[in-house]
Amino acid sequence: MNSVKIFLVAVSVVLLAGCGVNSEKKKVLDRIAVNEAKIFGDSTATIPDEKTGLEMIQAYTDYATAWPKDTISAEYLFKGAEIAMNLNKSAMAIDYYNRILLCYPNFKKRPYCIFLQAFILENQMNQYDQAKVRYQEFISKYPNHVLAKDAQASIDNMGKPLEELIKQWDKNNSK
Repeated sequence: MNSVKIFLVAVSVVLLAGCGVNSEKKKVLDRIAVNEAKIFGDSTATIPDEKTGLEMIQAYTDYATAWPKDTISAEYLFKGAEIAMNLNKSAMAIDYYNRILLCYPNFKKRPYCIFLQAFILENQMNQYDQAKVRYQEFISKYPNHVLAKDAQASIDNMGKPLEELIKQWDKNNSK
């Protein structure tokens, strides 16, 4: 009889512990759903206000931190990086892309992580030398990627004044 009681207690503990994990996961997923509804509720993506955006980023981060091996974690970090970039939280966005690159070697959007880091360094932070290094890394690793020509164009035109780029474009298109 004692072994039956011990078995039932052990099963109860396992079930309760399992329910706690699931309920915690559900809480985080509910936070994500609520914030995504605020941002994407009308089926068009909008740049959120800073408070909503930061709440969304935190929810994504909480999920990825608690369940790093879940297949959706890398995607959540990527979404968090995009929101950070759109909120001009440049360093935060770069950190999130780095986290993806370090922790998720098989994530299908890895090329975009490198390209977007370069884009942020160039266009939001005006750190042209670092941007050039990231663009070159992108081209080296993904020479046939759809964005490889864009990366090269960014290197070629980096830091040039808009007027010069317009003249160059007009000249190239008049041929």
